[in-house]
Amino acid sequence: MSKLTIIQNDKDHQLSNIFLELPHSKKDHDKFLKNYKATISSIIYNRFDPDTDEYESTEISVIKSDLKLTFKEINNKMTVALVSAEIEVSFDDADEQERFEDKEWSQEWIEPTICFKGKSGDEIFLPYEDNSLFTG
Repeated sequence: MSKLTIIQNDKDHQLSNIFLELPHSKKDHDKFLKNYKATISSIIYNRFDPDTDEYESTEISVIKSDLKLTFKEINNKMTVALVSAEIEVSFDDADEQERFEDKEWSQEWIEPTICFKGKSGDEIFLPYEDNSLFTG
């Protein structure tokens, strides 16, 4: 298990890429917040594969996350942006964990997926895909 912090790279991102669209309007936002809890379900990072001598996108599961989010109305839809997060991740094998922990994380981008889990069991997945979030 490894712990890390996710932060925005404010100077390099485009604001439109940071805000992810939610499936409701401002009118329904309070109800949404009562019925859904935000977590990070997984992250994608760039892993070096020594066998192929290339980098490949690798997804790992997040077992625990504490998020700081900001919400904003854009074009009559509510959006969410990840400001920061503390996460714990787990690995399938020791080699994968060692490669993950050997990275210089202050320089590495990740692409987390925010998951809103509903009280009724439904889930809404919002993946980041622009390399604008980094570990700290």
